[in-house]
Amino acid sequence: MRKNVNDWERVVSIAAGAGLIAAALHQPRHRPGLAITGAGLVSRGLAGRCPVNSTLGRRRRRDDTRQALGGSRGIHLNGRVVIRRPAEQLFAFWRNLHNLPRFMPHLKRIDVTDDTHSHWVVRGPAGTSAEWDAEIIHAEYPQLIGWRSLAGADVASAGSVSFHQISPVETEVDVKMQYDPPAGKAGAAFAWLAGNSPAAMLQRDLARLKELIENNPLIA
Repeated sequence: MRKNVNDWERVVSIAAGAGLIAAALHQPRHRPGLAITGAGLVSRGLAGRCPVNSTLGRRRRRDDTRQALGGSRGIHLNGRVVIRRPAEQLFAFWRNLHNLPRFMPHLKRIDVTDDTHSHWVVRGPAGTSAEWDAEIIHAEYPQLIGWRSLAGADVASAGSVSFHQISPVETEVDVKMQYDPPAGKAGAAFAWLAGNSPAAMLQRDLARLKELIENNPLIA
């Protein structure tokens, strides 16, 4: 089920729930009510889902990429690389989403559900992972692919990759990305970016893409 509780609310729920459970230990008269309420708050925080929010149709800011990433919100990344292949070939390679984990090692897998929708699973630190559903919102062969995350995502994200042919055999690949990590800008090192520079990580991914494509004549 989709999460509908914001991160800061989850933290507050867990803290408040733990406090009520602790208070129940010292107040026998009110113990059942305090314990049940506290357990409910802890469960709400851990699961990230609230039945009341669901009934009211309330969603997290992260569920709307325009709200989560608009203006100066989120983390902005841009990376470029020139690859000795025509734009048509590079567009086709990237458009097949199953190819992305081949040069992005932090991607555990991408499950394609239909022509425009997919489910992404990304490796995090200490065996954790982040997941989200995404959709391709724009595809202009062979110049541009644009995408965004959908409601319920662990990480709100949006981006595009463009292919500019600069010679008969060379294409510049330009990737622009925005994402909103669970702790906002202060959490730029969260999840799969822990301990790394996000910009440097993107550039390493593109370098791997260049090496993979140029060293494999069977990739068309």
